[in-house]
Amino acid sequence: MPLALSTGHEIGLGVTALVFILFALASSFLFPRFRPDYPGHGLLAFIVVAFVFFFGMLTAVEVFGAESKHGEAAAAETTTAQQTTTTTQQTTTAKTTTQPTTTTTAKPAATKVPVSEVEFKITLASTNFKAGEITFEAKNDGKIPHDLAIKGTSDKTKLIPPGGSAELKATLKPGKYELYCTVPGHEAAGMRLNITVA
Repeated sequence: MPLALSTGHEIGLGVTALVFILFALASSFLFPRFRPDYPGHGLLAFIVVAFVFFFGMLTAVEVFGAESKHGEAAAAETTTAQQTTTTTQQTTTAKTTTQPTTTTTAKPAATKVPVSEVEFKITLASTNFKAGEITFEAKNDGKIPHDLAIKGTSDKTKLIPPGGSAELKATLKPGKYELYCTVPGHEAAGMRLNITVA
């Protein structure tokens, strides 16, 4: 988990933890050696200081352990285009010419969805999609390798290094699906997202 924090946040969290640990060790081993009745009459002060350090540590974890918002994905692009193809066939016989015209409609183009992965979160602009072929364009905006998979299917990307990207193409029927990272421990840490296909 410390790998996911910036250097400044790691230092801030480390300094706060060090001060808390030094106070705990000094209270347990050093102060009683010089004052056998420690905390004695200063029990109330000791309790207040202990609570201040404890809540200071909790606040430091909240402040220095928070993720930045720069890893948020851009708006999803949903592209659906239909093309009509017209084919003209000419058949010539001795005396008769036939020119039937056949019109066919091509399948809709695949929906492309930008996906951002960071420690430990998957972000999409939207979680609702139309049934059909969907291409998830996964980008690892984090600092450790991730991948992207769809639970209940065999669809999965390769392991994506930090700063890298990969595509996950899947044909999804209407229903609910879960996108997740298959790297051990990442799904449990929050790298999962439910999507709806209609």
